[in-house]
Amino acid sequence: MSKRLPDPDEVRSTFARLFADDPEKATAYLYDLGVASGYIETEAVERNIRWTSESAYGTLECTINLSKPEKDPRAIAEAAASPAKSAAAGAHDAVADATEAENRIPSSCSSSDSAPVRSVPRCDLCWENEGFAGSPEHPAKPGLRIAAIELGGERWGLQYSPYAYVPEHCIALSEKHRPMRIAAACFERLLDFADAFPFYFIGSNADLPIVGGSILSHDHFQGGRHTFPLMKAPVERDVALETFPDVRCGIVRWPASVLRLESADRASLCCAAARILRAWQSFSHDACAIASHSPNPSKDGCAVPHNTLNPIVRKMGATYTMDLVLRNNRTDAGHPWGIFHPGDELHHIKKENIGLIEIMGLAILPARLARELPAVQRELVRAARKNRSVAWVQAKLLEQKATAPHASWAADVYARRAAEFLDAGEKSDNEGSTDGFPEPTRRLSPPMQEEVGRVFETILETTGVFKRDETGAAGWNALIEAIRRTDSPRS
Repeated sequence: MSKRLPDPDEVRSTFARLFADDPEKATAYLYDLGVASGYIETEAVERNIRWTSESAYGTLECTINLSKPEKDPRAIAEAAASPAKSAAAGAHDAVADATEAENRIPSSCSSSDSAPVRSVPRCDLCWENEGFAGSPEHPAKPGLRIAAIELGGERWGLQYSPYAYVPEHCIALSEKHRPMRIAAACFERLLDFADAFPFYFIGSNADLPIVGGSILSHDHFQGGRHTFPLMKAPVERDVALETFPDVRCGIVRWPASVLRLESADRASLCCAAARILRAWQSFSHDACAIASHSPNPSKDGCAVPHNTLNPIVRKMGATYTMDLVLRNNRTDAGHPWGIFHPGDELHHIKKENIGLIEIMGLAILPARLARELPAVQRELVRAARKNRSVAWVQAKLLEQKATAPHASWAADVYARRAAEFLDAGEKSDNEGSTDGFPEPTRRLSPPMQEEVGRVFETILETTGVFKRDETGAAGWNALIEAIRRTDSPRS
């Protein structure tokens, strides 16, 4: 950056002044500052590989992110089980019980007079990351600046994500270091954000391991200037909410299980969402493998909750739209990764938690695929040109480290589409590459793109708590009846 990076107070003051005149001027200022400082690495973002894929639910979006590290959902779950150990190690602790956690953790991670200044930020979202010089266990974030906004009567921050999954990918983060919690107050904050920045979508990851994001220890939302595939999906079944006649409700035609609320009456919309959440949190349905709670002897007999959701808000004109994606994080012997999480057979493409961005139809695939998929494609092209058998292809793929994880899947693709790989083309691994990733990745053949898209479609289908069959329809009916029986929550 050629010019001096303004100090945090100056940035917040400038943002506030611009916001009072025009919120878009304020966000443009903060975003441009992130680009100029190098915090948002636009060149790295442009190297990410992107394509679209048709599905039974509309057009899905796929990206291979070359800078984001791949995380193991079990590591995130372990952090949830022992947050104190995780925090001490500088990892991302994840806490499901918000009340208990707030009793353990000081209420603020900001460097205000009311809280002690910590030498190392508790997590990657703490405001203390601003100007932090870095340490062996917690790298510095040079160029990071956080604007101050108000959500739900609280001071929150607004920053931009260096990974930039979508245009102007932003993060709203609580000034306090406290666990994520999906509740009526969360809906109010999301609606506050939509009122302040109606040109952005805003949503929250779930607050439980397996179905949540990678940082559950710090309350935050994600937003940006993007229309996701989920937002284009139609409502396929209307649901009457008799207590809220001014709120339109319906089941969305989507692989995950989604209820969509629409209303110009913000208060009614928020109350309807709170009622749905309350009903869902206590909902069980054996035929759909949904159990709202499990016993946990290690917590003095307190039951462990499993049902939560992803709330996603956008505002068009005077109308608010809130999508509620139903999530359940239960595991069993047959599904150690999660009953509603991708199984081992899909991990060659994606094993991480399916969070907010992906549940809306944008796949964030790991950087390793930038090397592995071209290697797979190359072998399929060679096999097609030599008319090799499916068995030969699978054996060949198993011989190589880069292709072995994909061998079974790729052999099946070859069995169905060998002829299409004759015209796929082939180049040497690094021809035209400037970043160490094979150039052919930039031109994955249509069959490869389509097949990866199908895997992503299957992954999204695994997250659906109500499958698209008779059993799932019965589950929806039972939940709708439970919603109608649920009293409005007192707030």
